[in-house]
Amino acid sequence: MLLILLNSVVVHAVHALRAAMFAQTRPALPKRTGSAHGPRILLLVHARTNGKTIISVEVALERTGGQVIRITERSKAEQLVRRWDPEVLVLLGWSATTSDWVRHLQFAPRAGDLPFLVVGNSAEEDHEETHAVAALEVGAQAYIPASMGPEILTAQVCGLLKKLRTQAPARVVKEENLCIDLVSLRVWILGQEIHLPRRLFYLLYYFATHPDEVISNDQIADILWEGKGTYLAPNTLVVKIYRLRKILESVGAKSWLETVHSFGYRFSPPKNT
Repeated sequence: MLLILLNSVVVHAVHALRAAMFAQTRPALPKRTGSAHGPRILLLVHARTNGKTIISVEVALERTGGQVIRITERSKAEQLVRRWDPEVLVLLGWSATTSDWVRHLQFAPRAGDLPFLVVGNSAEEDHEETHAVAALEVGAQAYIPASMGPEILTAQVCGLLKKLRTQAPARVVKEENLCIDLVSLRVWILGQEIHLPRRLFYLLYYFATHPDEVISNDQIADILWEGKGTYLAPNTLVVKIYRLRKILESVGAKSWLETVHSFGYRFSPPKNT
């Protein structure tokens, strides 16, 4: 009996060690702060920006009630635009190459209508007028000089988010066969209301807003654990997908979620006719 108990302890320790090693080798996720399900705000920071300014801007954005992801590399920002689908892009700092990058981004999938605004960098105050003109010429909603303070930024972002909600209620996915309302947290499929646990609700919402795309296991793990970098065992992910499939099956929509072997999963609800 003692040997069995010792063997069980050793096996458990090995699994824990493997999980810890996996978590350490997994690429670090971007810094995310703020409300887990508020407006999604992507903050791209110029390399020359000092730490005090970064913190001040980040706190100002958090005051909007949104969730903020801070990034310093443009390539990663482009990936997040596709994967995370932010509602607002905030550029902290400007450079001679930023205009070309913004034009490039506007041709990327899901980025063509992404509103953005620019916050000036105190280290570049001598060039702020030139930067402001360049930013506005490529479509910035606003250029906020560094000297104006964080309160102006908070007000500008809040106003922009309010305007976006008024113009297009993007928080609702509404098709003939599927309706997801992020305000009331309710889901209807084929005319029937279904009830989902919180994590599955947001996973289904992500699938619904990325139809016919292959979503990888890593992406699903980030959605389920809200980007916190928590280790997610493969069996846990399989169980979550299984539960979602069973719920879809209960209303006749099991075939909407398919496995793409060695890649991930694809959500393909029937198209409206």
